[in-house]
Amino acid sequence: MSFQHLPPELLCAIFNHLPTYESEWRLSLRACALTCRAFVSPAQAYIFNTLSVPSEAQRVLAKLESVPHIRKFVKRIRLLDIQRPWIQHCEVLHDILRLLSPRMVSLDITQRRHRPEVPRFDLSSLAQLIPLEEILLREEDVRNTQTTKCGDNALPSFLNHFPKLRAITLDAWVSNKTIDNISAIAGPIFRLERLDVVGCCDELLLDWLTPALPMLRQLRLSYVPPSTHGIKFITEAGESLQHLEINKLCSQASSNAGRLFLPAHGDRITIQLSGRLAAANDYSADVRLQPALAKSCD
Repeated sequence: MSFQHLPPELLCAIFNHLPTYESEWRLSLRACALTCRAFVSPAQAYIFNTLSVPSEAQRVLAKLESVPHIRKFVKRIRLLDIQRPWIQHCEVLHDILRLLSPRMVSLDITQRRHRPEVPRFDLSSLAQLIPLEEILLREEDVRNTQTTKCGDNALPSFLNHFPKLRAITLDAWVSNKTIDNISAIAGPIFRLERLDVVGCCDELLLDWLTPALPMLRQLRLSYVPPSTHGIKFITEAGESLQHLEINKLCSQASSNAGRLFLPAHGDRITIQLSGRLAAANDYSADVRLQPALAKSCD
């Protein structure tokens, strides 16, 4: 069999045996590509799948313009808005997104807040990313410079730029209280299939997201300060939910909600517990404990 026509499952098996450290992994992929032409395209797809863009983004733009064929491999972009706000007004970034937006489906944003007056995710310039399907929002209040907000709808407004969203990961630690008339805020224009709450202190955002969950298939709860949100999410997902993961930092109420929900749907749903929750609760009658889903090979 020609090396140029190796079956995908063989390529996948070889890639899965490469070193796990990213620096060694990239070097190994390059070595594979230099050894055999069959590895060139898969190696490029792995290497260029994720693009990290710093505030000094000129070099990234120059690379994309000088080697245009790598644009087709970029599916995910990481933006680090850490030292100072730059994303909204960076013309170089706008040029990068213009080159990548037709194919880019995943976005990671880290916003580190040093001053309370800095708007949260005031990033309407990213609205051009219409094809976006996945987003990770990481928000840090590193100096606790602000008191608890109330009714701040910055994150809902930002997320509603992306009608094709199917997966959200939240790691947001700026405290924001919900409001009674949350219906006054425009509801989600997307429907999620996966929600991963690593951490979230934005109660308004969690309330706002609930109507977007009727088609939710995977729910992972690591730490949700308001315990009722875990119950709301599980209930709203209803029969569409296929995989539920509750980690040790999540509330006991959310754990109990999973236990009450599963007897009626135990034939089609799996749950994974970790740490003290698994030790403290006997789910053997109505829950199948299962390891984390193995990462699938594209």
